[in-house]
Amino acid sequence: MKTPVDLYVIDAIRKERIAQKVSQAMLAYGIGVSKGFIGMAESPKYNIKYNINHINEIAKFLGCSPRDFLPEKPL
Repeated sequence: MKTPVDLYVIDAIRKERIAQKVSQAMLAYGIGVSKGFIGMAESPKYNIKYNINHINEIAKFLGCSPRDFLPEKPL
């Protein structure tokens, strides 16, 4: 089950991905995972979520800090 912090991170990554006009396929290729993985992570139907290594690679790919995807205060 995705926790509130998981959902926050996933939503923050999705928003930044869309703002930069990066498709799920482009992000997947950029961080070395399948397009399906990104789609399942962004979907509430699946229990797939990003781990800290994914978050770090996504931040590198999108040119931002991993902190940009984390909440300011605990949820």
